Amino acid sequence: MFMFERRQGFNVRLLCLPLIALLAGCTGTATAWTEKVTIEQVELPKECAGWQKINLKQRAYYMLMRDDPGLIMEIDSHNLKGKNLGCWQ
Repeated sequence: MFMFERRQGFNVRLLCLPLIALLAGCTGTATAWTEKVTIEQVELPKECAGWQKINLKQRAYYMLMRDDPGLIMEIDSHNLKGKNLGCWQ
């Protein structure tokens, strides 16, 4: 029994050897396909710095329509200006 367990441990180590060699080779430079991959970053206009869309829930929208309809118009114009500047879609 002891000989079988010892032999089985040797087989596991022997099978792990190619995996370790493969992982050791991954620390080198990038391959040809990774050099071709680029991450596109969208440049927002400088006017968009700090500009965020104002989202209202339907309940808040109705409450503001009843209490302060002028604020609804200002929020809508704010969101439209941000859309026209290209800050969001």
